[in-house]
Amino acid sequence: MTLRVVFRRAAKNEFEEAAVWYGRQRPGLGEEFVHEIEQAVDNAAAAPQRYPVVFSDVQRTVARRFPFCVYFRV
Repeated sequence: MTLRVVFRRAAKNEFEEAAVWYGRQRPGLGEEFVHEIEQAVDNAAAAPQRYPVVFSDVQRTVARRFPFCVYFRV
């Protein structure tokens, strides 16, 4: 069962700002960043037990190509 994903407003803003920043660094890089993070979120939603707890009930998935983490709660 894949969990429903809900972003906090601050997290969504940070994600969007990062995508714009990467897009300014090189054409297409912003889209690559978005795809990478969406894939990380989809993986975490599909199998949250695979990701470590980093504080209390907060878990983390780490992007492979970008220095970016997604923190989440089930």
